[in-house]
Amino acid sequence: MPKVGLNMATTGEDDAKMKPGAVAGVEAEYRASNLIGVSAGVLYSMQGAKWSEGDYTSKVCADYINIPILANFYVWKGLALSVGVQPGFMVSAKNKWDDGDRDGDVDIKDGCESFDFSIPVGASYEWNDFVLGVRYNIGVTDMYKVEEGVEDDDNGKNGVLAITLGYKFAL
Repeated sequence: MPKVGLNMATTGEDDAKMKPGAVAGVEAEYRASNLIGVSAGVLYSMQGAKWSEGDYTSKVCADYINIPILANFYVWKGLALSVGVQPGFMVSAKNKWDDGDRDGDVDIKDGCESFDFSIPVGASYEWNDFVLGVRYNIGVTDMYKVEEGVEDDDNGKNGVLAITLGYKFAL
């Protein structure tokens, strides 16, 4: 099933606000019964967060290839609840900033962990082969590398709310 949608992402850091981004990819499902299915996919996901204070704004733009693996529980005709695991691999990471007078774009990928792990939970509704999905990915791993011996309470775990629209067809 190809799907596209909107992400609202944050990193859980102090004062971080949600940053919009896109999500797109494919997922496939095996229905074990009328009540249970298992799905897996590959999604390109634009994540990160944004901050602002006065004239200063900063935005972390982190792009990932995510691989959601979900158990889907069909609780009503067309309505499924989902939970699973999602490994992710960072493709790029930049900090874009603007202080009112100047702006900049800095590559921060070397300071980030290349692997991300999250727990996706969500719901979807299927109607005439279209699938509307809402999913929240709960970040488990830290986004930023932390130097040994340095305590870091502001660890930057990804949190992503995704709203998608897909088209389901049989193979």
